[in-house]
Amino acid sequence: MSVLYHFPKQAFFGRMLPKTKVYEHSVPNSKVKALFVREVEKITWTYKLSPTTINLPASHGVQEIQVFTIALKTGTLTHAVLQTIDKAIPSPILFVLNYEGKSRYVAAYKRPSEADKNKWVVSSYFETEWIPDEFKKIELPVVLNLGALYLTFLKGIIPLPFRKNEILDELVLRVDRLRIKEREAAKIESNMKKEKQFNRKVDLNRSFNSLKQEIKELKR
Repeated sequence: MSVLYHFPKQAFFGRMLPKTKVYEHSVPNSKVKALFVREVEKITWTYKLSPTTINLPASHGVQEIQVFTIALKTGTLTHAVLQTIDKAIPSPILFVLNYEGKSRYVAAYKRPSEADKNKWVVSSYFETEWIPDEFKKIELPVVLNLGALYLTFLKGIIPLPFRKNEILDELVLRVDRLRIKEREAAKIESNMKKEKQFNRKVDLNRSFNSLKQEIKELKR
């Protein structure tokens, strides 16, 4: 997504979200709390996108969309921090990360659990490149409901296009498989550079080429 959105004024919420409030609802361990302290300057619950604020009807699984702005201390944010916030808020969230005059969008595909309607299923996270804050903002897309708006946000962040007749759940799983294969390929490539035995290098190269083909197919 190489755009920044102009969110409607009537959707402005503008409340600080203390880290302690997040901890109350998601109970992170000491390691994650340390990440909050080291990486997060402040969290603002910036906008509530709902039927009453942007005049779009709710849809299955998307009653509202929250927009959280996170000011960073270092320009990096561990996804465990976002997972902790997502656990605390029973609603899809679009995160806006701010650092030194630039912003990026980050989000996971978040949906109610089919097994337990009181719980949410959160995918891995997707993110845009950093965009200068002076970049011209665009209006929200014209869509029929909040579910379609959420889908538009995710389509702009997920790094792969939809295949024909592919649904969002399938696309997210494909991206997850791609990430796994890319990590495996990087590990094998690193091992190839260290390996001294010729036969072992041949085996590693064969595995590496096979993984490259799988990665190519997943990107199609």
